[in-house]
Amino acid sequence: MKKIFILMIILIAMPISAFAAKEVAMPLNVSAVKESEVYNFEIKNAKNKDAIEIEVKSEGNDVKSKVTKNVLVKNNKKYISLTQKELDSLVGPSTGYTFRLRFAKNDGKSNFTEELHLGKAPIFRNYSNWAYNDLLKAEELKLFSKEVAKNTREKITREEFAEIAVKAYEIKYKRSAQGSVKQFKDTDNKYVNMAYDLGIMKGKNSGEFAPKDHITREDYAVVISNLFKLEKSKDLKIKDAKKISNYARDYVNNALNGGYLNLDEKNNFNPKREMTREEVISSIVRHI
Repeated sequence: MKKIFILMIILIAMPISAFAAKEVAMPLNVSAVKESEVYNFEIKNAKNKDAIEIEVKSEGNDVKSKVTKNVLVKNNKKYISLTQKELDSLVGPSTGYTFRLRFAKNDGKSNFTEELHLGKAPIFRNYSNWAYNDLLKAEELKLFSKEVAKNTREKITREEFAEIAVKAYEIKYKRSAQGSVKQFKDTDNKYVNMAYDLGIMKGKNSGEFAPKDHITREDYAVVISNLFKLEKSKDLKIKDAKKISNYARDYVNNALNGGYLNLDEKNNFNPKREMTREEVISSIVRHI
């Protein structure tokens, strides 16, 4: 009876031991460095041609993706590499990334390493890939506030637009603006006052500015014409021209001819559509 009991313990323990034997050790002593347009990861306990799964996250958009690479050996160093082009295709462009690595061998996958951070995350967040380079330039110029930077795909308000427009004016014309006099009863925002003094933006009815309202494409065309002093240009064929307000029609043509705005694939302007922060920033920064 005693021998049978011991045998049962051994049989029960066998699957646990077998499972433990298959456990894959995680990458150890991983060091990472960026050299030009290549990110290199040295893994001390790797072997030549080991498969390494890399989880990468953009620190600008929080987009995650995974890719598997095989270990290379050079000068006694065991490493894997990712190019900037590969990262752009995986998670979109960014200046900062978070990486985690693990072995992906035939007998199983290991746990991931702790996070490795390379580069510097851009100030702006939640952006479209097409707007990235324009946003980088705008960040260097300090064209937008931290609040705007938190979510550049968000629709832009009139007071946020006033700040960007005034800063763009100061950069383009190398002149400082003043906005100490309160112009509207519903806001004390200094950039709103500056935009009014410069003749870039006007208020709405009853002496109000409506600072939290969003900017439509036709109103953007008016402001951009004032900001960049666009001259009257030829009338373009716009399919939905009748939807454009009378006060904005000449300005819309100016903005379209100047490349500040575009028609859609059906040749519509969509005058009432509200613009996003990144659309406004991208349009302006290309013309400063």
